[in-house]
Amino acid sequence: MLSMNFDDFQKQVLQSVAITDKTVAALAHRALGLSGEAGIISNAMKKVIRDKNGQLTDEDKALLKEKIGDVMYYAAVLAEYADLSLDEIAAAQLEKSAAFKASRNQ
Repeated sequence: MLSMNFDDFQKQVLQSVAITDKTVAALAHRALGLSGEAGIISNAMKKVIRDKNGQLTDEDKALLKEKIGDVMYYAAVLAEYADLSLDEIAAAQLEKSAAFKASRNQ
């Protein structure tokens, strides 16, 4: 399996982004792509909860794997549009999670 950091991932997915300039169209493509893929996940999980009592099948897991990858792609290219580093975003999120955990354990 390939091992990389978030910034490496971000650089590699940018090679396949559909709209490469910093226009409104590029921003819309990236933001709407992110929300669209997240919506597909939400809808699929709604059906797992409703129809399967929350039990994921191998098909459900395969869909999740694919769509989480798509979310990661759109998050990476949207972050690049805003000149943000995924490594920095991930590090900040870890700090936020650690602070939240510490506040819950008091």
